[in-house]
Order: sequence, then C-alpha cells, then structure tokens
Amino acid sequence: MTDVEKKVAAYLLANGEKVVYMTVSELAEATGVAPSGIIRFCKKVGYAGYSDLKISLARSVVPGENRLLPAVDGNDSDADVLNKVFASSIDALHDTLMLLDRAAFTQAVNLLQQAKRIVFFGIGTSSTIAADAFYRIMRIGYPAFYAVDPQIMRTLAAALSPGSVAVGISHSGETYDTVKAVRIAREQGANTLVITSYRDSPICRYADLALTAFSDEIRYPVEAVSSRIAHVALLDALCVALSLREPKRTSRHMALGSKYLEDFRVKAAPSSSAKGGSGGRK
Repeated sequence: MTDVEKKVAAYLLANGEKVVYMTVSELAEATGVAPSGIIRFCKKVGYAGYSDLKISLARSVVPGENRLLPAVDGNDSDADVLNKVFASSIDALHDTLMLLDRAAFTQAVNLLQQAKRIVFFGIGTSSTIAADAFYRIMRIGYPAFYAVDPQIMRTLAAALSPGSVAVGISHSGETYDTVKAVRIAREQGANTLVITSYRDSPICRYADLALTAFSDEIRYPVEAVSSRIAHVALLDALCVALSLREPKRTSRHMALGSKYLEDFRVKAAPSSSAKGGSGGRK
C-alpha cells in the first residue's frame, strides 16, 4: 500500500462505526486524502465504490440477521427511521454532487439538446423516474417518449435511428429489459445515455455516456431508496440545464402547456365574508 492508502486504512480500522455515517467528503477531510483518493482506495481493496465499502463496514460493526441497512435496525423508532432515511437521501445527493463528472454531465446535456427524439426506459422503481423525466423534458418542448413495458421498450428501441437518444435508468445497472433496450437502441445507431449507481454494471457496456449516482442504500425490504432520490435530482438538473440552453422554446412550450392545463386546477372557494356572510367555510 502507498502512504495515502495506509492513512485511509488506519482511519477505517480505528473509526469503523463512525465512517458508516460519513460522506466521502467527510472521510476525505478527516484523513487529509482527496475524495478521488478515497474512491481509488475502495476499488483497490475490492469494492465497487465508497457506498459498497460502507455497507461492508456496517455489516461488520453492527452484526445481526435483523439488520435492514447500514443506518437502520429493527429497534429504531418511527422517528429514528424518518431521520435516517432523510440522512441517507441527503448523503446520496451530496456524494453524487461531489463525485459526478461535470464534463460528462455537460456532454449529456449536449446529447439531449441535439436529439431528434429522446426515449426513456425504466423498469420497477426506475419506471416512475422514467415517466417523470419524460414529462419534464416534453413540457419544455423536446420530442420525448418513455416506455416501461418490456415489449414496448424493445419496439421503441428498434425504431430509433442515428440522432436519437435512448436513456436507460437502472439503479443496479443489471435490469435485463432495460439493458436489452439500451443495447438494441445502440445497435440502431442511437446515442445511449444511462443513469445508474454502478459505473461498471452491464448497462454501461452499451452506454455512450453514463452518469453515476453515489448512495448508501436503505433496503426496505429490497428496493433502492436513496439512489432513487439521486437519480431524480440528476434528471431534474439535466432538464433545467436544457431549459436554459433554449429559453425561448422553453417559455413558449411552458406557456402553451399551462394554458391548456388551467382547467385541471381546483379553484379556491370564495370565503363567506366575500359573499356577505358571517360564518366560516362549511
């Protein structure tokens, strides 16, 4: 090991329980090692990243079959769970922001801005993220579609062509139908962008560009929790960046959409005082 790696290892051995609750930036500050050095250390000792290291640490410092996740156990009160779930989500957002490749993010914005067609793919928990991303991108005037049914995903992917962008969303990066759709899209000449939590996962093999969220998962019972928040934030950031690239188009489409969505809103009932009455709402 190098001197830097020895420093990280020594801190982990002496402060294992504390590290479970630390972000990569906090560990970097505590050890005097850059965040990138922490990530390299994690990979050198056999982990996919910092999150994997912390999960392993949590299992070793808090043994027991009933442990649900690194920060929560079966004895926690509802208030404890609330606090820890929020803390986990905050960590995921913070770590993703600190570690995300800015150049890759800008490349992703460029891909989407130039796309003649954008299709989002997602299964399970990622299906709702795909639907939300489609709606947001479509609302600002981009030709977006989404699919969450495996057969429709493949059909849409097969209909793509050069100039289109397929966006695959998968926490694990191993969801078969999402990986398959991204692969088919790439075979048709479309550009492929993936949002995942594991940069070395199968879906990344077929990605022209990958944006990775970093999270410490809360397993309740098996679903990704904090990574979902990070994925949504990433896609929100892409949408906002796109809207700023072409503000006139964004304003035009937002105004047009709002005009025809106005009657979906429930109007506030007038107060009784406005009608001359003396009573409250009934």
